[in-house]
Amino acid sequence: MRKNKYIWGVVCVLVLLVSSCRSTKGITEVSPETVAHTEKIVSALNGKKVERTLPLTAKLSLELQMGGKGVSVGGNLKMKRDEAIQLSVSAFFMEVGRIEFTPDYMLVLDRMGKQYVKAAYQDVDFLKRSGLDFNALQALFWNELFVPGKKTVADQDFTVEKKNGLVYLLAKEVSLFSLQFAVKPEGNLLLQTRIASPQNATQHFEWHYLHFDGNGIPDKMQMSVAGLGKEAKAVMTLSNIRNNADWTLTQIPENKYKRVDASTLFKKLLQL
Repeated sequence: MRKNKYIWGVVCVLVLLVSSCRSTKGITEVSPETVAHTEKIVSALNGKKVERTLPLTAKLSLELQMGGKGVSVGGNLKMKRDEAIQLSVSAFFMEVGRIEFTPDYMLVLDRMGKQYVKAAYQDVDFLKRSGLDFNALQALFWNELFVPGKKTVADQDFTVEKKNGLVYLLAKEVSLFSLQFAVKPEGNLLLQTRIASPQNATQHFEWHYLHFDGNGIPDKMQMSVAGLGKEAKAVMTLSNIRNNADWTLTQIPENKYKRVDASTLFKKLLQL
């Protein structure tokens, strides 16, 4: 039972990792160097987005560490552009939890405990305060630029600075936190997305892209969050990536699962 509870905790932590922006007041003054090829970089990254329209499925290996504890699990990742992201966690040769994001809601399903959370983004306090929505979450998985509240981005949305051989794009009109993307000058692949509190540098969320497959799909990613009480880190490795539209959104038998409030999800985190 202890093992099962911890694996359910993995599902909870994954939600925290992919949606861990916290609202703050104000933003650090930034005066980055103006770089002539900003438009070229943003255009290349947006062009990659246009090319990726086919649904994807992949096998998933996840290594997670939190509060000095670690666990490794398997699962599946399924994505349909502008429709859904579905992440399944498995152990003991069966699915134990599932996270699903759509443009309208987020779903967290605990198969072991027969309970689930389903809520619109505006009904989840930390998502509402941070302005994080489906478009932002989708961009993280697809290795794309985003600005909270916008469905598309342009070079005018960013300022640019060069440092240590990399180009950093900083989102302009983000008042609740600082949002930064790292990319190689000659490339069209993001290396890192970083979201941080402008008032406390120790509070930040980072999504690193460690490796890409032959089609430029990120197949190894590291997510980490720090400064929010408990530090957490997850390394997600994908394999058997293929175009596959033969899957549907989660249907929950109401008579077999109990619906719980979103706050219950984060109480689980405190018990890990």
